Parts: sequence; structure tokens; C-alpha cells
Amino acid sequence: MAMHLFWEFGYEAISVAQLQKELGGLSAASFYAAFGSKQSLFEEAMSLYMATCGDIVAPLKDPDVSPREAMGKTLRHAVEVQAGTSHPKGCMAVLAGTNLSAKNREILKMVERARAETRDAIAHCINRAVENHELSKKIDREALVVLFDTFIKGIAIQTRDGISTKALLSSVEILMMTWESLEPGRT
Repeated sequence: MAMHLFWEFGYEAISVAQLQKELGGLSAASFYAAFGSKQSLFEEAMSLYMATCGDIVAPLKDPDVSPREAMGKTLRHAVEVQAGTSHPKGCMAVLAGTNLSAKNREILKMVERARAETRDAIAHCINRAVENHELSKKIDREALVVLFDTFIKGIAIQTRDGISTKALLSSVEILMMTWESLEPGRT
């Protein structure tokens, strides 16, 4: 429940009193005894998120899946997760820890690390594709990483704005045409 609150409203917008209420009406003493602080609870929530909904990058790390297939699976899964109906729309790592005041720098760093995990997995997949001669050696790897990473992170805003899952999945197929255009012999 706390994860969903942070995901929906962000770290700073949720008060300890709201968290206490949503966690069964905990007293302040019980809340602090159980979690230590709001920040500690957020850390637990972010860890749970990354282990469940946030683990969209597993295919990118799987050496038994071709890089192209892994990227397509990851993009489609990112759309399905972020557009899901059993939780808030979008990505907690994108939405819950941005626009923070200076006093919450640790939260900002935490969500930056979570977002970097996705970017690093994309880079790994693209590097593997180049090494396996599935993408041309001439490509700008950094730009390609930024392209796919921006798309994944942008899904968070698109789903919040009501863009349909169907439209987002169609966009994945168009984006994957970019991958195909960078295969050896096409560049």
C-alpha cells in the first residue's frame, strides 16, 4: 500500500500521517518503530518496486535471448506494466522521486540509481548486439541507449495522460523498426 501511495503521488506529496492511515491507522510511535522514518519506508517501497514491477529489464540481461528480441520484450513489458490497472499508472522510479526539495537529495539519488539500472541494462543489450554483429558497428551506441531509455521512461507520462496501451504497443513496433534499420547491411 505504501508503495502505491509513493508511486501515485510522489515522495514529498505523501505525509507520514497519510502513510500511517493507509497502513492500518498506525500510531506515530508504531510507524517509527516499524519503519524508522518516511525515507526508510520509501527505500523499502522502491526496493519492492524494483524487484517486482520495476524489473522490466530481465530480458535485456538474458544471454539466451537475442538482443533484438530482448529489447522488444522489454519495451512491450514496460508498456504492459506501466499501463496496468492493478496499481498506479506509470513508473515509480520516474514519477515518485523527481522535483524534490534540497532536503530530499538522498531520495533523488536513490531514484536516479534505479533509473540508471534500466539505462545500464539497455547499454548492455546494445553492446551485446554490436559484439554479436546484430547491430552495425557504425551506430552511435550512446544515442541508441538514450533513444530506448527515453521511450521507456516516457511511457510513465503517456500512461498518466491516458494514451492507450494499444497506441503504446504500436509505438514499440515502430521503435523496433529503428533497431532493424541499424542492422548490418542496412546502414
